Amino acid sequence: MVKSKIKIYHLITSINLGGAENVAINLVENSPDNFEFVIIELFNTKSSYALSLREDLKNKNIRFKTLFKGSKRLSLLVAPIKLFLLLLKEKPAIIHSHTDLPDFVLASTLKLRKLIGLKQIKIVRTIHNTQLWSTHNRIGKFTESTFIDDCIVGVSEASLEAYIQLRKKYKLPISINKNVIYNGCKIPSKGISDFKIKKEKFNILFCGRFEYQKGIDILIERIKEINSRYKENFEFHIVGNGTYYNEIVSLSKEQNNIQLYNAIPNIANKMHVFDFMIMPSRFEGLVLTSIEASFSKVLVIAAKAPGLSETLPKDWPLNFNLKESSSLLTIFDNIVAKNYNLDEMKEEAFDYAEENFSFDIMLKGYNSIYLK
Repeated sequence: MVKSKIKIYHLITSINLGGAENVAINLVENSPDNFEFVIIELFNTKSSYALSLREDLKNKNIRFKTLFKGSKRLSLLVAPIKLFLLLLKEKPAIIHSHTDLPDFVLASTLKLRKLIGLKQIKIVRTIHNTQLWSTHNRIGKFTESTFIDDCIVGVSEASLEAYIQLRKKYKLPISINKNVIYNGCKIPSKGISDFKIKKEKFNILFCGRFEYQKGIDILIERIKEINSRYKENFEFHIVGNGTYYNEIVSLSKEQNNIQLYNAIPNIANKMHVFDFMIMPSRFEGLVLTSIEASFSKVLVIAAKAPGLSETLPKDWPLNFNLKESSSLLTIFDNIVAKNYNLDEMKEEAFDYAEENFSFDIMLKGYNSIYLK
């Protein structure tokens, strides 16, 4: 007799650029055959990156569904009803929710199910950030009040602590089923790169969303300061899109050492051509990009931020204070002065990533939760 597979829904905001989405897709692509996964997105993103990612999922025969094909805002009204109907039809055993908006939609759906007396479903929630419901307090409380002793996974110690503090703030019980499972990462391959590398300079990569969380506004100012000293020493390659896109375009026109690119699929396999990656984030959950860079032997210049600092060795010399311009400028002074042993630092970061962010350990951690 063939044993039936365990059907699991991965609920994400949208199939697009994002660490939480990458974790969900990695779990779906690499988990054992006794699970049947479906990726459920709240709304459809139509960027070239998103379209490429969808095509990749189709080619790998990974099922995905869109709850609403309109705007993000309207999806929060329509998606709970669509998800409610989908659960009635397909009856998954587990729903694995990633980040705040999927949590809100799931909470609304679960309240509908409870209202008509339907059996509750096993819930797994991964906490991908260290700032939770900081701007929508009432919605956050509505969402969190729905979940009692669900399976909570923090992608870092900092993100799990953020969950604990949020529950205390709302005077809600903290789940007894909580764990930290670090985001795991495979060692990237060295693929063909189309980046416009200037071999006579240090090439520095920023890749991510052009948003406040990622510190892109601070990076704009810091690049101007760095260029006032060392314009001929560094080439900045900025990859992504987002709210600050126009400001980045303006910067690239003002400064002749900036290359601008749209979001690039599978960038982990292409970043090996860079000397450094810069990450000026204000906060993170746990950043896969930083880990991928260390595995690619690209040195990470990182802000001291919750969820980002955990990805790098203790007392990492390329950590800087985001609020102090001199902190980052000192690092660039030291790079130009050749005060760092770059090869030694690459080995240290690689070894740290290999020891702490094993892809197999991440898979085993989640699979054990699904099977409980």
